[in-house]
Amino acid sequence: MTVRRSRLLTLLVTAALAVVFGFAVGTSFSDDQSPSDWSAPPDAQRTPNPIPATLESIAAGKVVYSQSCLPCHGAAGKGDGPASFILNPKPRDLSNPKIAAQSDGSIFWKLSQGKKPMPSFADVLSEGQRWQVINYVRSLQPKPDSSQPASQPSQ
Repeated sequence: MTVRRSRLLTLLVTAALAVVFGFAVGTSFSDDQSPSDWSAPPDAQRTPNPIPATLESIAAGKVVYSQSCLPCHGAAGKGDGPASFILNPKPRDLSNPKIAAQSDGSIFWKLSQGKKPMPSFADVLSEGQRWQVINYVRSLQPKPDSSQPASQPSQ
C-alpha cells in the first residue's frame, strides 16, 4: 500500500470512528456554546508547557493532530473536519482568539479530560504528544499584526 493510500485510509477510519462516536455520545449542549463555557481548574491553568515550541515539536504535533484531531477540527483547525457535520456542539475553531487566550495548561487539561462530543485523549496520546499538539495548535492561531504601531499609554 502506498504511503498516500495508507494516510487516506487512516484518515477515513478516524473520521468514521469520530462519526460513530458522535452518534454514540449525544449531547444537550447548544451550538452557540462559547469556548469560555468550559474552564480548566486554576491549578491546571497555571501548568506550563514543558515542551518548547520548536520547529521539531510543532512538526511532531502536526502529525498527531492530523491523526487525532483533524477529523473533527479540520486541517486548519477551523472546526470543519469531515466528521464535524454530525457533532453537536460543533468542534471549536482553534484559531479563535478566545482559545488563543487560554493557557497551554488549560488546553492540555481540556485535551486530557475531554467533554462530549470530544473524547478524552489522556489514554490515547502520551503527555508529550498532547503538549506537542498544543504547540501545533498555537501555530494555527493568527499572529498579532506587527505592522500596527503599539498603542501608546494615555497621559
